[in-house]
Amino acid sequence: MRIAGLKTYAVKGRHWPSFPWIIVELQTDEGISGIGEGLPYKSGGLLESLETIGRRLIGEDPFNIEAIWESLYRAGIPPPTISAIEIALWDILGKALGQPVYKLLGGCCHERLRVYADGFFRGASFVEAEYTAKALSAVEEGFTALKMDVDDAIPSERFLSRSIKSKDMNRIVSMVKALREALGEDVDLAIDCHGIFNVSTAVELGKRLEDLGLMWIEDPVPSGNHKAMAKVSEALSTPVCTGELLSTRYEFRELLERQAADIIMPDVARAGGILETKKIAAIAETYYVAFAPHNMVSPVATMASLQVSACTPNFLILEFQMGDVAWRDAIIDPPLPLERGYLKIPSRPGIGIELKKDELQKHLLEACP
Repeated sequence: MRIAGLKTYAVKGRHWPSFPWIIVELQTDEGISGIGEGLPYKSGGLLESLETIGRRLIGEDPFNIEAIWESLYRAGIPPPTISAIEIALWDILGKALGQPVYKLLGGCCHERLRVYADGFFRGASFVEAEYTAKALSAVEEGFTALKMDVDDAIPSERFLSRSIKSKDMNRIVSMVKALREALGEDVDLAIDCHGIFNVSTAVELGKRLEDLGLMWIEDPVPSGNHKAMAKVSEALSTPVCTGELLSTRYEFRELLERQAADIIMPDVARAGGILETKKIAAIAETYYVAFAPHNMVSPVATMASLQVSACTPNFLILEFQMGDVAWRDAIIDPPLPLERGYLKIPSRPGIGIELKKDELQKHLLEACP
């Protein structure tokens, strides 16, 4: 079997135009195709990179996943491009062998995968009554863990100093406390700061929320300075979670060596693909750090995340997007296996889904090449 071609699908996903879904289909000369996804912050660049790499891969053995990964990484190919290709290669391998990817990576460690609802608040203003109503609605759907954004409360012009006024701090604290009171102790609640604070502001916020039993505080400071992240982590009893902007085991190494976070959240569509994400999680396990994958794009990345999570011992919880596009499940077969706040672990080969291309065509940025 040899790689025979590559197609890209640029899809107007939930956050378009900020985060298009960039899906790749890698074709072989034996009729088996694999699908993958890369996480861009704009569509430009990733599409061109994928199409260039697709020509380079023609004639390669798709089973040589490690060798292909290394050749692309050492050539300076961006990690989101490598991720999309690597996921598609695992999909091909699984289909060729008639096995789900997680069985090829050591087998299943979990009966099902717990997910948390990100974006449960979509459509609500940043006020207690509206956020609380949205949160309770998510719980009614079966979710036992939620994550809220706290930077929505702060006007963008106040981000430059990375510190905030007392009234903004009070508003954030009041909102988080209101949600915790409404949800009770049986529902986990995490907050995402999106790296907007400086160390002192992050510590102050964390201290004021410390008695709420939060699941984690995510990216309290920008993730590029591991010493700063460690300083926040050491000051708080609440777990600190980070890693969505980091790629490959090489970028996670220093974060883990400095013990700067209690939980890491690599994104399979950005960190380097399925096996690279498993390697990152394995390194984290040696520091007794939990693995909670970031997951914000299409159902292709969700199913790839499911595969690596299923075979990873230190898996904690997976991000799942509420308030997504209404046609999310219509572009794949079968739909995502979500049931009352958990993803069921499927037995279908590869990453477990196929694209429904007729439906996909309705939502493209441009015609498929």
